[in-house]
Amino acid sequence: MQVLKNNKIKLYSLFVIALIAFTACSTEKNTSLSRFYHNTTTYYNIYFNANEAYKKGMKQAEASNTDNYVAILPMFVISKPEASSSVSGDMDKAIKKSSKAIKYHSITAKPKMKTGRMSAKERDFYAKNEYNKWMDDCYLLMGKAHFAKHDFLQARVNFEYILRQFPKEKLTHDAKIMLARTHAETGNYKAAKDMLDLIEADKTMPKKYGSQFAEAYADFYIKQDQFEDAIPKLRRAAKEVKGKKNKLRYKYILAQLLEEVGQEKAASDMYSEVTKRNPNYEMEFNARINMARLYSGSGGKEVRKKLRRMTRDDKNIEYLDQVYYAIAEIDHKDGKTKDAIKNYKLSSEKSMSNSYQKAITCEKLGIIYYAEKDYINAQAYYDTCLANLPYDYRTYKDIQEISRNLTDLVDELNVVSLEDSLQKLANMNEADRNKLIDKIIADLIEEERREQELMAEQQMSSMLFDQRRDGGHMNPAAPSGGKWYFYNPAQLSFGRNEFTKKWGNRKNEDHWRRKNKAVVDFIADSEDADSLDANAETSRRLTDPKNRDYYMQDLPLNDSLMKLSNERIVEALFNSGRIYKEQFEDLEQAAYSFSTLNTRFPDNIYLLLSYYNLYLISKDLNRTSDMETYKNLVITKFPDSHYANLLRNPNYIAELEAQRNASIQLYNKTYDAYILGQCNQVNQNVNQYLEGRLEADLTPKFKFLSVLCEGKTGSENSFMKRLLQFVNEFPNTEEEQAAEDILAYFGSSDIEELRRELASRPDVEIIDIGQTGTDIDSITPPAEIFTLEDTDAHYYIILVNADKIDLNRLSFEVRNFNIFTFSIKNFMVMNSVYDSNYQMVIVRSFDNKRQSLNYMRMISTNPDVFGRIESTDYKQFTISEENYQTLKKLKNVNKYLEFFEENYQNN
Repeated sequence: MQVLKNNKIKLYSLFVIALIAFTACSTEKNTSLSRFYHNTTTYYNIYFNANEAYKKGMKQAEASNTDNYVAILPMFVISKPEASSSVSGDMDKAIKKSSKAIKYHSITAKPKMKTGRMSAKERDFYAKNEYNKWMDDCYLLMGKAHFAKHDFLQARVNFEYILRQFPKEKLTHDAKIMLARTHAETGNYKAAKDMLDLIEADKTMPKKYGSQFAEAYADFYIKQDQFEDAIPKLRRAAKEVKGKKNKLRYKYILAQLLEEVGQEKAASDMYSEVTKRNPNYEMEFNARINMARLYSGSGGKEVRKKLRRMTRDDKNIEYLDQVYYAIAEIDHKDGKTKDAIKNYKLSSEKSMSNSYQKAITCEKLGIIYYAEKDYINAQAYYDTCLANLPYDYRTYKDIQEISRNLTDLVDELNVVSLEDSLQKLANMNEADRNKLIDKIIADLIEEERREQELMAEQQMSSMLFDQRRDGGHMNPAAPSGGKWYFYNPAQLSFGRNEFTKKWGNRKNEDHWRRKNKAVVDFIADSEDADSLDANAETSRRLTDPKNRDYYMQDLPLNDSLMKLSNERIVEALFNSGRIYKEQFEDLEQAAYSFSTLNTRFPDNIYLLLSYYNLYLISKDLNRTSDMETYKNLVITKFPDSHYANLLRNPNYIAELEAQRNASIQLYNKTYDAYILGQCNQVNQNVNQYLEGRLEADLTPKFKFLSVLCEGKTGSENSFMKRLLQFVNEFPNTEEEQAAEDILAYFGSSDIEELRRELASRPDVEIIDIGQTGTDIDSITPPAEIFTLEDTDAHYYIILVNADKIDLNRLSFEVRNFNIFTFSIKNFMVMNSVYDSNYQMVIVRSFDNKRQSLNYMRMISTNPDVFGRIESTDYKQFTISEENYQTLKKLKNVNKYLEFFEENYQNN
């Protein structure tokens, strides 16, 4: 009987518990019991496991991390791009569980209010947005997991939600710090700074957040290369952070920053402090290497001995590139340039997997050779540096620009060297020629054998390491005047290896990789295209440099081929002189190139330009006698040229500009008269222009208006006759094409329809393009709006803020630049209204995309054009004729600039 009674009690107890659990499960009721149930369930059943998944992911990121000690270490391993993939699975688990907790255990229902007077604490309780005390932790954890996955948008959403929904919870300090870090990671530095300043001003923030705040602030400054500002924040972080590993990391970064700002003694002391705290081997090794590099005083010899001993330690095989780099740095600091070059080269050769170190080493070699004006070696090392340098390296664009300039120059120097060698070979008798070619081939075979032996040795020494070599020696010889191009096997081998590595196996043909070549390209491009097509090879060219016929196939063995070879030398000498002068400001070398050009080829097509450049160089070098010599040569040999007029008359440019403005004003009046049907006035203005001949490049425009008036007032036959005369008189002009279109029109329409068409619309573009833009969807990709046509005619455009820039002055400087840089080409410069705020200076036309970009690169560096205006007040770009018409209709320059950046600047 007693047993039966006990069973009833147990059943009743279970029923009560089940009832309580059932009622507690609901989030619709907010009672002390429901809060207890959901708090307990959230933490022990869900949040705990979510947090464990997050911690596991962060440990995985640390475990899989490989630091590059040559670069400044990132403050947070999780910030590295590759970190997100290693933590993705664990972070997804943390996000999923946090979301589950929020979905099933969030209590937003208000509890039953007590009657009577409430305390401030009670009022705060009833005003809460959330009554499960773990919800803010779930949102924070979810935000941090998104941050770890580099889903920064979703991370920001979570952190901002915490600040709105839980403003009085302690976790808002975590959320603010993480939000500041999120802004910094996405490059929104203003928002990051505002949040960091807000945190710093918050006097209620507990001290335990001090290290997190300092870490975030230091990271914010480091990301912007503001190292001076980062140092005090990083000192605080290193002092307050918990855990040996992070403390060591921050001290190492602090040493790097001190080195960057020139505090070498403080940096060396900090590296020393790192070594004394038992770091891992790689950190200790790099700290000691850096200490050696930063030595001061007379201890260089002893430091070198220590570093030499390190090269013999098997543990350091993977780090030999860094050891030799440190030795080279000491040599360079001591003024031992030859020893420094030797050890920098050893560093480059020993680099097995550290492409970053190889890049830094090659940059140092490039800097040395550049300073010594050995531009050929400088180009080779800058090129290798760029090939190994990450795109986010802080001086990447500067290095890229130097490399481009050097490549432009070396391309030209190599043309001279190659053509001279080919001519020398062509002028030999057959026996001597074959003997020399055989010697070249034998030397090449021997060089390849040595390379193979070296490669085998390197492979044996690096078997235990991940090999990502980019191959080959890095010691090209410099071809220069009097040296034999093919007789240097090292140069041939280096060039072939570097070519294949960078460009793959390509057809052996002329101009396969033509770079920008200043004014020459503007003359040569259209001719080159035709000549290349006309002279296309009917059989496959030989590509084996160990075959005697390989060297014979390009020899200029007759007069016509020798003439072409000389023309290539003329172009290259002129281009190299201009590059020396404009891109390197090496006036001595520029003068040498121009003088060599005129000495070797007295009747070359660039004689006027070379004389004038030699005049300017002599003026800059204060060589009065030479300056007078070249001035007289310009005036006597080219009396009708712009240059002669300028040298005779200092006001020539101003007078030329005044004539140009007068011509444009007269043309605008003439066009207005045409629109109004005042054909008599049109003809009078045309005659006035032709009598004065104020500006030659407007002649077809004036005459075309007169022809169009004939279409309005004359007979069909007279109109067609005038059109045909115009086509013959002005071939290859825009107006000629318009005339051709009208002539074609006669075949399908009667003359009355043509008259109506002409009365309503001229078939020639007028300067102003101010029209109403066409609306387009802001999310429409630019590639769906504009088309990429590399070979179409292009314009160069400067879009300026009309309120801040004197458009007439800018146009004047552009025309001045054209006169003295591209006098052979008659580029048209015109002003155009874009909208109520912006106007355009348009230069046209260029034969293709590459020519327009070449022009843009050259004019961009001209101080007369851009020296007086702020970079924020203008934008410049090039555009095809077809895209220009599209831009006129759309009036959305930002869309085109996106297209331009993707398809022009990034290519």
